[in-house]
Order: sequence, then C-alpha cells, then structure tokens
Amino acid sequence: MPSIIEISGLRKTYRRSFRQPHNALDGLDLEVAAGQVHGFLGPNGSGKTTTLRALLGLIRVDGGTMRIFGEEVPHRLPQVVSRIGAVVESPQFFKHFSGRLTLQLLAESAGIPKERVEAVLEQVGLRDAAKASVKGYSLGMRQRLAVAQALLKQPQLLILDEPANGLDPAGIHHMRELLQWLAHEQGVTVVVSSHLLSEVQQLCDSMTIVSRGRRIVDGSVAEIIAGHSGASLSVRFPDIASLSEAAEALTAAKPGVGAIVERDRLIVTGAPEAAWVTQTLAEAGIYLSELVTQTKNLESVFLELTGTAPMPGQTVQIGGSVAVPETAAPIEVPVTVAVDGRPEAEEAQR
Repeated sequence: MPSIIEISGLRKTYRRSFRQPHNALDGLDLEVAAGQVHGFLGPNGSGKTTTLRALLGLIRVDGGTMRIFGEEVPHRLPQVVSRIGAVVESPQFFKHFSGRLTLQLLAESAGIPKERVEAVLEQVGLRDAAKASVKGYSLGMRQRLAVAQALLKQPQLLILDEPANGLDPAGIHHMRELLQWLAHEQGVTVVVSSHLLSEVQQLCDSMTIVSRGRRIVDGSVAEIIAGHSGASLSVRFPDIASLSEAAEALTAAKPGVGAIVERDRLIVTGAPEAAWVTQTLAEAGIYLSELVTQTKNLESVFLELTGTAPMPGQTVQIGGSVAVPETAAPIEVPVTVAVDGRPEAEEAQR
C-alpha cells in the first residue's frame, strides 16, 4: 500500500530568550498509508501539532524531509495543496455570518461548485443549523463547520487536529462514521490527532505514537494493542483468606509469574494460560470462585509507551518498551519497529 505521507528525521527547535532551547521535534519519522484512518497520538508537548503545522507549510523546520503524494514539501506543496483538506488547532470564522454563507464564500473563493456546500453541510450534520449565525454555534458545531470547510474540495488527504473537540457522544459517533466512510468507501486518507484514546481505538485503522518529538511505535491499532496486551487474570476465591496462599503457590510454581493481591481478588500476570492457574491452585488445595481474563486497551498501552520514550536512534520491539533517562546515551534493544514540542504556549494546549 503506497504511503501518502512520508516524514523522515524531522527536527524543530524553538529558541527562547533566557531559556533553554526546546526540541519540539527530535528526528521524528512518520508514514501514513493510503485509504486508512491513521491516528497520530502523543502526550502534551510531544510534537503532534508542530508536525502537522510543518507538514502543511505553516512553520519551518530545522531538518528532515517531508513528502505528500510523493512530492517534497514545503517546496512542492503548491502542487498538492488542492488535494489536501485540513483543520489544525482552533478554527476561526466570521461570527456574524451563517454557517452556509461561510462555506459559500470559501467555495466561491476556491472555485468550488456551490452544490458542494449543501453536500458537506449534510455530511457533517449542520444542514438544520446552516442558516444560524456562527456566533450562536456551540464549540462542537464550530468544529463540524471546520470539518465541512476541509471537505469542500473533496480532498484525497484529510488532516484533522482534535476533530471530536466539543462534540457530544452522538456527534462523536457521527464524526467517526463519516471519517470511516471517507477512508473505506471513498479512498480518502485521514490523519487524526486526538486525546480521546477510546475513540481512536474505535476509529483508526493504524496509528503512530510519539513522545518528546520522537516516534515510539507505529502500526495497525490491533497489532500495537495486541503486542503490548500483557493480558492478566483476575482471580477470586470463596474465602479472601486464600489470597496470600494462592499468590505464593502461583509464583513458586513457575518463574516469571506474578501475583498481586488487590482488595478481594488476585491479579495474576505471566501465566501461560488460564487453565494452568486453575490446575496449579487445585494441586495446592486452593479452589477459586471466579477467573476473568483482562486485556489492556489503547489507553493503558499509550500510558505505558509514552512513559518510556526511547532516545534518538534507539529501536523498540512491539511487545516491550524501555525506560531511558533524558540524558542517557542510545542503547540497543531487539527490534521490529524503527523508532526513531512546540513553544511554551503550544505545550500547554498539546
């Protein structure tokens, strides 16, 4: 599958008076395949919005290469900009204009047929509010309007920074269905930066997780979660007095098995399978009343990975991560995935 976006070794440093320079991007790599919804995730200050702004030619970078549709940007951006729709940071509109008039003016200025205005209003769910002035729009409605303007020219690449911002649950569901329809039925490549990890897990086909301006891991959402799943078992007993005895029996039976008492249950990790736990406890004369397999979701995987960002040039295998001090030298780790900010105001928002 061809890559629509290719970023290699991207670097951006913000130099501030009387302060240490801030490395917003520290050799970041990113690839986005065609026809997918791709999540771009990272904690505040990790470089997400800086990357998107650089990709769209809104800021200059200090090093690295970027390509969209095979064209190097920003030098060749004019050749591909007509194929890109984007919403980055908080959208701004003339508050006394109606939603429909706003889109009509944007369409006219870009030579887009006026029929597209009604089409995108319908797509984003603003048809019934199209006559109202933007000043009366809620945050979620303004976000829908921003997505509508990005869709006006029927882009082949759609870049959205926090598209669910301000939307209620019904609006989030509608946006998810729209973006998946665009990608899977219309062939549009969608890149989404979001803090709503549960929504990303439902929405996206693939994702890249970044921290400290570096890529930590990328791949399909399912593969990344499965690779870091570390499934655990929740075990309960008829008598809570059995908890400590059961923990000792399991940890003594096999190296690498962990057992932690948590209130009225035992959390077991590293067990080969659930049946092994049942058998081992039975052999010790301990019988359980409940055994439930617990798997990690995207949120827990995200927290694990972004808390252990690798250094430049380090690699990390899906299924494991390594904590590295900020000042440590690069180290070697078994690999399958190559790993490889903003100023203060930006850090506060991202």
